[in-house]
Amino acid sequence: MNAEFEIRPMRPEDCAGKGLVHSLAWHETYRGLMPDEFLDTRTPELCAELARSRPVDTLVALRGGEIVGFVCYCREAREFTARKGCSEVAALYVLRKCQGLGLGRALMEAALEQLPHRRVVLYVLRGNGHAAGFYGHLGFAPTGREYTDTVPGGTITELEFMLER
Repeated sequence: MNAEFEIRPMRPEDCAGKGLVHSLAWHETYRGLMPDEFLDTRTPELCAELARSRPVDTLVALRGGEIVGFVCYCREAREFTARKGCSEVAALYVLRKCQGLGLGRALMEAALEQLPHRRVVLYVLRGNGHAAGFYGHLGFAPTGREYTDTVPGGTITELEFMLER
């Protein structure tokens, strides 16, 4: 564990803090990359409720006792990946003010330790070059597959990346 931050499994009392990070990180990262109509629905309250509805397979990063990042993972990749025998990192967010401290890497490494499969997929929103570069640095590579979803105000397309470990 790094002296500056702690990574641990999410607890029920962490849902509001995780929800706040989820909402803030989406607004910091995705403004201009996805429809405002959809992005504006991602309030801290909605994101906290999402955390309460799926409290497993989530690790949080704390700095000074405050949740500043999290990672959600799936031992078996979600159905839309169309890949069998893969695990998935479903979400990894660190508040902008805490980026560059090694939190993202530490969260990813902690999540990978939990996953049973050698192949791990994740999705990066098209246009999010910062995330694509970060995941590339960690060994993930684009597969050429895309996933497009209709959301309020338009569509979003995510690019599939895979790590073979």
